Amino acid sequence: MANMIRTPLIYMILVAFMGFAAPSAVHAEPSYAKYGRVAMQEAANQYPDADIIDYKYEGRFAAAGSNSEERFRLWLRGAGSEFGVRVRVIVTADTGDVRDVQLEEIRP
Repeated sequence: MANMIRTPLIYMILVAFMGFAAPSAVHAEPSYAKYGRVAMQEAANQYPDADIIDYKYEGRFAAAGSNSEERFRLWLRGAGSEFGVRVRVIVTADTGDVRDVQLEEIRP
């Protein structure tokens, strides 16, 4: 009889503990997310018959003047082949405005 009571009690304690230990559902968007959307949209415009199947943020780099470069590598699949595209989003460092987007195809 004591074993029957103990099992549901342990289960309830575990469920309660897991509820407190669960990560928060609210996450801040990374600073580069806005530019990642720009990169994916430009790639989709340039390669309308291909699907973007992978995405990697390569980082922020210094660019000419007061600009910075947000660099992404996208992997696309289309027309029976897969290939990479490096996308450079040139941004005004102080305002965050997009100045230019450059795409470079990378074939394996």
